[in-house]
Amino acid sequence: MISQKLISQVKELELHVQRLLSSSGIGATRSKQRGFGFEFDQLRSYQYGDDVRLIDWKSSARNTQSLMIRQYLEEKNREFMICLDVSASTFFGSGKHSKQEIMQQIAGVLALAGSWTGDKVGLVLFSDIVELHIPAAKGKHHVHRIVETIFSHKPQNIKTDINALCDFVINHGMKKANLLVVSDFIAPDFSKGVKKIMSKQNFIAISFIDPKEKDLSNFGYVWTHDLETGNQALVNMNNSKLSKSLESRIKDQKLLLRNLGVEEIVLHDPKNFMHDLISFFKKRMIYT
Repeated sequence: MISQKLISQVKELELHVQRLLSSSGIGATRSKQRGFGFEFDQLRSYQYGDDVRLIDWKSSARNTQSLMIRQYLEEKNREFMICLDVSASTFFGSGKHSKQEIMQQIAGVLALAGSWTGDKVGLVLFSDIVELHIPAAKGKHHVHRIVETIFSHKPQNIKTDINALCDFVINHGMKKANLLVVSDFIAPDFSKGVKKIMSKQNFIAISFIDPKEKDLSNFGYVWTHDLETGNQALVNMNNSKLSKSLESRIKDQKLLLRNLGVEEIVLHDPKNFMHDLISFFKKRMIYT
């Protein structure tokens, strides 16, 4: 039985997303002439009339002759599979909300945005196993079911295995789906699984980084508890080595995803992450 509080939360989120999408000029009817999808096609020289938001500045900096444009293949019947990490590492939070709560909202925004644009939307909740799967489909009631599931699901396991997610996607024939993976990516090496995915479909990493994951100083000595392993330790939070270790983890994660060819969206602000997500959609999908 879904609580009235959850129903109100879903309605509030839906209204917020609709307002943002409407103000961004993103509608449900795609333009065949200007529309494009998530599947990268090629880099080409800039031509008069091209959308400046598609300029690839890194490639342009290497090309002295012309600005370079990222061109994507148009997709008329898009399918989005939102894959949400529900493992224990997401329980951390230094502010009003935990990472898990913010990531639930991110996944909810993605589902509602996909529905708003008339695309098929599905859901996978994973830890070190796939805990729940809702196949992709269209319709308001279907998306409401997805959003309600995101906020009401109680995790079964505490560890993370992104390779298990990748194997599930491959074994369940989701070749047409664009994977939007919402996770902190704190997991054992997942290169093997992601490489399998990248050879067949699109994988986009979306992560939220809590401010204290980058800087835990000014706390002195603190007993810490790893929610996924159960290990405890007394840690000096003012230790510069710890700060460097935190910085290195984030940099290594970014480098790993980049080397795998995965596009990563990193969200930092718990208050304004919706605007950043909508900006991403606006950049990658043009509508009339």
